[in-house]
Amino acid sequence: MAAWDDKTAQGYADKWGDDPSIFAVLERVRIAPDARVLDVGCGTGSALRHLAGDTRQLTGVDPTPRLVEIARAAGGATYFEAPAEALPVADGSVDVLLALNSIHHWEDQSAGLREARRVLTPGGLIVLGGEAFGSDMLPGGQDYTPALEAHGFTEITREEGEGFFVQTARRGDV
Repeated sequence: MAAWDDKTAQGYADKWGDDPSIFAVLERVRIAPDARVLDVGCGTGSALRHLAGDTRQLTGVDPTPRLVEIARAAGGATYFEAPAEALPVADGSVDVLLALNSIHHWEDQSAGLREARRVLTPGGLIVLGGEAFGSDMLPGGQDYTPALEAHGFTEITREEGEGFFVQTARRGDV
């Protein structure tokens, strides 16, 4: 995902920062209380703040400086400026990787999924999801099963609800 200018970022934060689809996804995914969670494309950090009382280590990354600034000001986690394709965390250091309302913004989904696999622990969980868009918005749709399989993810699930989708998978080399 290319970084947005400050005006675009602020407009996103004001309109979509606490989008209900984020919380709909989090309600459907079990995240252990001691999980190390990385939110890729964290935006304003609302997903991590939602988890703040329940998880030990929360980290967010976003390529847009203004969104990282907003997230840091709100607290609840550690935030870094970085794209999905170059995550600033160690190999195998993440139990759960969230990409809520972000994967469709990544510059290179394949590179981003390679990075996700790199930073996840063996058997670690990737969670893709957020607002459900029609094919007019995302002609390729929002079923990432082929891309996940191509990058060695297994145990792939997908659910759609009213206005949201959630897709999960595990790093396949347990």
